[in-house]
Amino acid sequence: MSAPIALALRGTDRVISLEDGARLTVGRVSPCDVQLEDPSVSRRHCTVEVHGERLTVTDLESANGTFINERPIAHGTANPGDTVRLGSMVLEVRGPAPSPRPTAGAFQTVMGGRADDIESVISKRFDPAQYEWLAPATAQLDISVLRRAQRHLTAVHRVSELLATARGLQGLSEATLRGILEVTEADRAALVLRRIDPETGDPEVAAARSRVETNTQFTVSRTLVADVIEKGVSTFAHDASSDARFSDGESVLTQHVRSVMCVPLRTTDQVLGALYVDSLSGAGKFNEADLELLAAIGNQAGVVLHRVRLMNELHQLLLDTIRAIAATIDAKDGYTHRHSERVALLSSHIASALGMSETERETVHLSALLHDVGKIAVPDSILNKPGRLTPEEFEEMKKHPVHGARILANIQSPSIKAVLPGVQYHHEKWDGTGYPEGLTGDAIPVLGRVLGIADFIDALNSARPYRAAVPMDETIGLIRKGSGTHFDPQIADLVVRLHEAGDLLPPGYES
Repeated sequence: MSAPIALALRGTDRVISLEDGARLTVGRVSPCDVQLEDPSVSRRHCTVEVHGERLTVTDLESANGTFINERPIAHGTANPGDTVRLGSMVLEVRGPAPSPRPTAGAFQTVMGGRADDIESVISKRFDPAQYEWLAPATAQLDISVLRRAQRHLTAVHRVSELLATARGLQGLSEATLRGILEVTEADRAALVLRRIDPETGDPEVAAARSRVETNTQFTVSRTLVADVIEKGVSTFAHDASSDARFSDGESVLTQHVRSVMCVPLRTTDQVLGALYVDSLSGAGKFNEADLELLAAIGNQAGVVLHRVRLMNELHQLLLDTIRAIAATIDAKDGYTHRHSERVALLSSHIASALGMSETERETVHLSALLHDVGKIAVPDSILNKPGRLTPEEFEEMKKHPVHGARILANIQSPSIKAVLPGVQYHHEKWDGTGYPEGLTGDAIPVLGRVLGIADFIDALNSARPYRAAVPMDETIGLIRKGSGTHFDPQIADLVVRLHEAGDLLPPGYES
C-alpha cells in the first residue's frame, strides 16, 4: 500500500508524492531523482527513504548541510509536520496528498522557493581530494559542472603560477591576494596568520589588498577569522550585515560589509591562518562554488606558506651557524673580538650605499662574517703574537683567505658558494700588490673590494698590543690616499663621502 506522505516545497505549489519503500536521491543535477535547482543545494545532497509515514534522511556530505527542523543531521528521521532543509531550500513533510500519487520516485516540476528564515552563514570543511568539480563524471554528463571545473582549474592554475615565484611571506601574501582578486568578484582580500598580534590580541593580518577606495581602514571580522582558524572550516555569509552573529562586529558595521568568505590556510595537518575576502557592493555576491574555489586557493597558499616558513627556519639556522663560526674564529684571535661582526655591519652598509639589491647585500653580510674563517688553519702562535710578524710568519698568515675558501667550498649550498669571492679576495689591492693572487682593478670581485675596505677600516679602528686604535679621520685620510692603488676608487670615494656626511658607521657598530 502507498504511504500517505509527501514533500512540499515551501513557498511554491510544488509537491513530491512518495510511495512506501521508495528511495530517492535529492540534489541539484539531473541524474538525481529529485532535482532542486538552487546553488545552495549540492549536486548530490541527500537521500530520502520512505518507511510508512516516516522518512529516513541521509546527508551525502553536502556543502551546506541537511537539517531536520533546523537541526543539522548526518542521518535522521522526519515525520509529517517536520521540515527538511537542504541548503536554503525547505521541504515540508505532509500527510496524505489530496490527489492520486504518481509512480514510485516520480515528482512534479520543482523550481524556485527560498526560505526567508534560514541561516545566512554556511560552513563547510573541504577535502582537497574531493572537490565537487574534480569528482568523476557521472553516467549522465553535467555540462554546468564541467564548465565550472574548467573555470576553477584555470583560476587555480593562475594562482599557482603567482605562488611559484613567492620566496618570503610578503611575496607569498601579495601573490595570493592578487590572484584572489583576479579570479573572484571580491572587493577586498586579506591574508591572516594564526599568530596573535601582541598589540590588538587578534590574529595578525600579514597583508591586505583592495580594489575599491573607502573612507575606513580595512579590518577583518575577528569573530569569523578566529572561528575559521580554530575549526578549520570554510565559511561564507550571504549577507553579513543582517546576520545576528555579525551584528556586533565593528568591522562589518563600520565598513558596510555585505558578503563575506573566509577559508583556512592549511597544510595536511595544521591550519596556519586564513584567507578573508568580502564585498561592499551587495548581498549574495558569493556562493558555494566561490567558497570551494577560495578553499582550493587556501590549500595552495597554506602549502607554500609552510614551505616559506621551513626555508626561513633553514636560513636562520644557516645564519646562526655562520655567526657561531665567526665568533669562534674571532675568539681564536684574541685581538679581534667581534671583528667579523663589525666588518659585516660595515660591509652591508657600504653595499647598500652602492645600490646593491637586498639579495646582494645579504651575500655581502654573510661573506664578511666568514671572511676570516681560514684563520682556523693558522697557528695560534702567529695569530696571538703580541708583536709584529716576521716575514715568514706573515707569509703563513697570508694563506688564510685560500684556507677559508677551501674550507667553505665543501659546503654544497648556493648561499655559501656565493660568499667565496669575498672570503678569498678581500686582501687583493686595486694595483695588483695584494694577495693571494695579485689581481688588479675590476678583475677583483666586487665582493672582495667591498670587504677589503671594510676590513681595513675596522682593523685600524681597533687597538692592538703593538699600537693604539687609529682615529677615524686618520683612517679616512689613508683611504683617500689609497684610492686607485689600494682600493677601488669608486668605493673609496663613497666611503669618504659617507664619513664626511657622518653616515659611515651603521647602527650597532662599536669598536
